Amino acid sequence: MKKGTRKIIRTGTIITIAALLGITLYLNLRDGTQTVNVGDEAVDFKLETLSGEEIQLSQITDEKGVILNFWGTWCKPCREEMPDMNQVYNEGHEDYEIIAVNVSENNQQIEQFLSGLSENLDYPIALDKNRSVTKAYNIGPLPTTIAINKEGTVVKKQEYQLTKEDIYTFIDESLE
Repeated sequence: MKKGTRKIIRTGTIITIAALLGITLYLNLRDGTQTVNVGDEAVDFKLETLSGEEIQLSQITDEKGVILNFWGTWCKPCREEMPDMNQVYNEGHEDYEIIAVNVSENNQQIEQFLSGLSENLDYPIALDKNRSVTKAYNIGPLPTTIAINKEGTVVKKQEYQLTKEDIYTFIDESLE
């Protein structure tokens, strides 16, 4: 191959790579996805529960603090924290609500997972089938838990597994 032809091919390759890199950066930066942080207004949503009911966050936060717990059936820490959440929930939840938000799994997977737990869960399981709520909150690792107060403000957020003490702290923060 001639020197001139090689130079043209190299230059064309470099320009193509630079253009693709630029397009990728542009598309990623203009996405507008932001992490919901403590102090931010909670993103309202409406989801169907495993039992077929419809829940809307803003209707619940009108009366109660809310704990959102994003989880998946494959997540071992999720499996470990759910019984603790259920025990705390059953101690009394007049002033707060715990909602377990499953991230895009089918009902059969969820039912199989729940049947493997040591006890039945009494708090609602919301189904985020198309990941719209997960994306709105920019949830990364599971489990991730978010506390929202009655004014609809995010007051606490934690990635990874909660201890029983952490659950009480989330509840206290959602009530302030």
